[in-house]
Amino acid sequence: MPNAFNVILYKSLIDPLLAGLNRNVLTLIKPGDQVIDIACGHGTLSLEMARKAQNVTGIDLSDAAIADARRTARRRGIDNVSFVKADASDLSAYSDKTFDVAVTTMAIHQFNSTLAVEVLREMSRVARNIIIADYNYNMRRHWESRLVIIIEWISGKEHYRNFRYFMQHGGISYFTEQLGLHNRTMHTAGRSVFAIALYDC
Repeated sequence: MPNAFNVILYKSLIDPLLAGLNRNVLTLIKPGDQVIDIACGHGTLSLEMARKAQNVTGIDLSDAAIADARRTARRRGIDNVSFVKADASDLSAYSDKTFDVAVTTMAIHQFNSTLAVEVLREMSRVARNIIIADYNYNMRRHWESRLVIIIEWISGKEHYRNFRYFMQHGGISYFTEQLGLHNRTMHTAGRSVFAIALYDC
């Protein structure tokens, strides 16, 4: 769970690397959508989606990240976004198909396999469509892919173990196939480092 220092580090170093990925996700959001952003962190993508969607709810387990996201929303005057501390594997506060779209970016590879399926099951329950952006399991070998391995390795043993499992078992599709989700589109970005997938629920 990120602390305040990690939030600053993430915003300074990781956010710029994910800017292109976020732009890809935004192309799949339609005006008028009700969106839930799962594991939203400090809300960078949630705040960007709020400029296009009707309403965005960002959830995360980190108190520091949620507090930072709320401050940023107030500072920017964005009032159609809310940030809630919640467990992504238990969205019981929301009824079935409350949202048009459930989004998660760069989170599934961090979860163990059981938790990843639980999170995706809840996403598919509360939304009509889900967007998953994460690593492309068969990314080409170049300096960016080597950087990915370094970043994941320094994130800790459990994190790296989950990342390795994700990559070795087929990435996003490995988990969504267990739930029988119908893939509408999937494409890669960032010189094949990332995959962005849209599923019908």
